[in-house]
Amino acid sequence: MYSLDERIPVCKECCKTSVLAEDGRIHFDKFKDLLRNIDKPLYFDLLFSSEESVKKENSYLSDEEVSLHGYEILQKYFTLVAMRQDKSKSYSDAEKEGFIHQNSNRTKKEKDEILNRYSHLINQCLQNNKTPHINLSQPQKQESNVKWTKEDKQNMKYIISKLGYDPFEDVGLDEFDRKYCFNLLSGYFDTPGILEDGHKKQCVIEITMSYCQCRKITDELNTELSKPDSNEKRITSLTSAKSSLLSSIATIAKDNNISSNYNKNSNQGQDSISSMMKEMEKNGFQEIQVNLFDIKTSEAFKQIDDISNQNIANQLTLDNNEYSDIVKEQRDIIKNLESEVDRLKEENRNLKNQIIDLENKKR
Repeated sequence: MYSLDERIPVCKECCKTSVLAEDGRIHFDKFKDLLRNIDKPLYFDLLFSSEESVKKENSYLSDEEVSLHGYEILQKYFTLVAMRQDKSKSYSDAEKEGFIHQNSNRTKKEKDEILNRYSHLINQCLQNNKTPHINLSQPQKQESNVKWTKEDKQNMKYIISKLGYDPFEDVGLDEFDRKYCFNLLSGYFDTPGILEDGHKKQCVIEITMSYCQCRKITDELNTELSKPDSNEKRITSLTSAKSSLLSSIATIAKDNNISSNYNKNSNQGQDSISSMMKEMEKNGFQEIQVNLFDIKTSEAFKQIDDISNQNIANQLTLDNNEYSDIVKEQRDIIKNLESEVDRLKEENRNLKNQIIDLENKKR
């Protein structure tokens, strides 16, 4: 109705008050019509969360008295449907899911309580909208509308052609998860050494499945954290499960030399300049050796060295004892250097004599 600018010409307060009965309760038929008119989703599990939140804030109220606080419940509800996971959803999107989130991570006790509290309203909505009745005790899986691109199909065909079968056919994955796994596994199959080793192929399939589970846990974590009354125990449990999966993935990759971090035969970095220089140095390529003499005696380095020594001398404040120690240390260094010079001179003299003897023999 208001798709042009996505603005509804009614204030929020009027929207809420228009669906309240005289005693303050929510008039369900009016509430449902309002959501259809403004194209917002109707989720009874969110309505349940809203009522529980009001009850938690007013613990002294009974369940009957909480229902009289319809305005506060509506405030909570519209806050929840404005959050990330439902922000872009419409009334028809909720209708397709049976007016309950099918990917909800609630406990069985909470789900049963929601169904017991709202089952007559849910069935009423389904019948009024001519939607096929669903079994509320076992929520149906949402119809898959996953679109496979040309690249997705190519990856699937590539995997099946290399394995000879579909590794994700009978493992309980929906279309979105299968597409995700095919795309991820195709990257592993492009890694050298994987296709030639049957054990490694099974390992990367296992890693792919584990990553798919990690993604699901991440989605559940985000959903739980977005709730105003998030369950800390469930968050801790999900975090622990994800850490366990990631640890298992790292162990499989390490034990089978799959990741480049653990692969001893990995070619990563071998084309870099530093790697080439190390290889040439290892093979005794003389031209790669650094000429330290030219570096240390260059004019630029001399100037840098002089400036550095001058700054050090200006900043030092030494007493007589420290000067004595410095002079003693310098004397020892000079003595060692003089001894080394004498040894090199004698070695140089002997080498020159040997050169002369070799030249005389050639003549």
